[in-house]
Amino acid sequence: MSKTTFSPVKLEGAVGKPLVRRSGREKVTGTATYTAEWKIDGMLHAVAVPSTIPHGKVLKIDDSDAKAMPGVRLILTPENVPDFERVQSGSETNFQTTIASSLFPAAEREVFHAGQYLAAVVADTFETARDAALAIKIEYEVDEHVTDIDKSPANEKPKSLMGAPPVIEIEDAEAELEKAEVLIDEQYPLYGNHHNPIEPHAAIAHWTKKNGKPFLTIYETSQSLSISQGSYAKVFGLSNKQVRVICKYMGGAFGSKGLTWPHALLACFCAKVVGAPVKVEVTRSQLYGGTGHRTPIRQRVAIGADKQGKIHSLIHAGFATTAIKDAYSEAFTMATRMMYQTDSLRLAQTQCRIHSQMPTFMRAPAETPGMFALESAMDELAVALEMDPIELRILNEPKKDLHQDKPFSGRHLVECLRTGAKQFGWEKRNPKPRSQREGHSLIGYGVAAATYPAIFFPTSARVTLYANGTAEIGCCSHEMGTGTVTVQTQVLADLLGIPASRVSMQLGDTDLPPGGISGGSSTTASLGGAIREAVKVIKPKLMKLAPKDSALAQAKPKEVTFKEGKLFVKGKSFAIEDLLSEANKDSISTVGTFKPGDDAPTANHSYGAQFVEVAVDETFGAVRLRRMLACYACGTILNAKTARSQFLGGMIMGVGHALQEATHWDHRIGRITNDNLAEYHIPVNADIPDMEVMWIDEPDYNASPIGAKGIGEIGITGVAAAIANAIFNATGKRIRELPIVPEKVMA
Repeated sequence: MSKTTFSPVKLEGAVGKPLVRRSGREKVTGTATYTAEWKIDGMLHAVAVPSTIPHGKVLKIDDSDAKAMPGVRLILTPENVPDFERVQSGSETNFQTTIASSLFPAAEREVFHAGQYLAAVVADTFETARDAALAIKIEYEVDEHVTDIDKSPANEKPKSLMGAPPVIEIEDAEAELEKAEVLIDEQYPLYGNHHNPIEPHAAIAHWTKKNGKPFLTIYETSQSLSISQGSYAKVFGLSNKQVRVICKYMGGAFGSKGLTWPHALLACFCAKVVGAPVKVEVTRSQLYGGTGHRTPIRQRVAIGADKQGKIHSLIHAGFATTAIKDAYSEAFTMATRMMYQTDSLRLAQTQCRIHSQMPTFMRAPAETPGMFALESAMDELAVALEMDPIELRILNEPKKDLHQDKPFSGRHLVECLRTGAKQFGWEKRNPKPRSQREGHSLIGYGVAAATYPAIFFPTSARVTLYANGTAEIGCCSHEMGTGTVTVQTQVLADLLGIPASRVSMQLGDTDLPPGGISGGSSTTASLGGAIREAVKVIKPKLMKLAPKDSALAQAKPKEVTFKEGKLFVKGKSFAIEDLLSEANKDSISTVGTFKPGDDAPTANHSYGAQFVEVAVDETFGAVRLRRMLACYACGTILNAKTARSQFLGGMIMGVGHALQEATHWDHRIGRITNDNLAEYHIPVNADIPDMEVMWIDEPDYNASPIGAKGIGEIGITGVAAAIANAIFNATGKRIRELPIVPEKVMA
């Protein structure tokens, strides 16, 4: 079993500076090409025909009216869908494939959820395809269904919770709970959520011939291009070399584009049958049935402590939903296993099956719902103890990761709590509820801890050095709007000792070296690790270009350092461009691969503290955020501007999770009722207060070769609990169900 150990590489120079993201100008001028914007000669348009029932069988598809419409090229049904291999869904293969569901589009006669793609229309224009799809009539045999989490038996244990068992026990937590001097034992129910990225999912598929063999090019809104390439190859019986997947820009994902959803396979099916490139754009409404979502969750958190606040028993249990035909398990109890010191611990999860599309990762998948319940319960314990909630957390700071039995690396949670509290003015908080008022509003302060694991994926990157003094990175990674290109050029610039302006990057294409999944806040450290490895490999290649009698040619690689675009050894310097020019080379290139070990010697996570001030109107139940502050510890911060943007984005999404976002069902007909942006409420500018972001800029080389840990998701964790805790401090009402809408505050 391999272990991950990294030697420190101090990054300085371009790293950390608030450089403007490279893609900004292209985006604001409209020259950035998103998936649905690629222009291909002869391209046709396909629109899916979704099921209007949640469970049953297709008896007949009447497409006569649709076929009669001018411009209709194809009606795809189970009768004429092309041959394909039923590849197992990625959620049940530890994501060795990206296939989201075992229900393939236009290929099934059984219906297992509303919105399932049962057929499709291909036409010359989108409008014609849309109108023809609406004209198709489907006759069903309707079966019983269940879409309510509370009406389906939650007696199934998940096979795995992201590699962890569904039940973890240290001593007898229930027995210890009964002996507690102070006890909190509450339920925390959560509605489901949908991602709603600004760019809906889309795909363009184009079948051609290459070297006499079928060749599939697909433009797809994907967070996992390299694995998608292999997945398409398996579905269609091709080699990876016969598939190319492209995604240059992405307009938001939040986890929803991590898997290959039915629309992308539908584009491939249609293009293969009709013999022309075909585009499928998912409508806003179809996002709610055609792609994944955050499952609703029912949680119990019980904490037993002594009168001094020491925790002796901690229980976190509950259940979530998954699909009838596929399994995705939301590991919402996992953060609890290492957050606080306790003598006994019990984590237990089950799941129930309902007639819905398969759930999937949504920004900080497990930590967002799990930390709401845990950090709300911690605040309730602090109230019961008449103790400051920050001091309670510090008192129960663990000595090590209890479950893994490993020391922490770069935890800094106490520092985040204390630093954030000082900057926020926590000392002004009155712990007595309903003690602060301004006009018609009650004022309250809340705090919660945040965490997210340091996750990495195998990644390769090509580094090319040119004789003109520039450098280029190539990797099949993704530009999701977070500034991947900007940050990675800063990393390579520092490793070579050159300005970031002299470094460029290509990404978003499987013709480049394979990248990992852009999920789990993993991209920056994984790709940075690959770049670091490439620089290590290219150093001896450069040394071989030096004259044989030179100090550089006779040195060992470990004796040579990069600085100012030169190689330094024994007081002598050799410019990279001079070495290339004298060897008559325009460039030199190499590929480095980062492979994270499967048994790190330390428990590696990012941490943070969230602080919130709210004003609550008692009469109308309206909650207005007045201030938010967060302090994070995520290792090296590579770009101050893009990092702040990511932290703020997570915090804003946390506001939506806490106060607005909920997927509503009519369980009688098994369909979502607010499948649009008019009724699925998300934060707008007027909902967001002044926000301040701080961080502990301390490299963590145990976690990552460049000292950095992910920051994309930790921003949301803890926000909902901090808001709920602030509402309690303001009103004295403990609201344990999200979202906290006005009628709950008024009740």
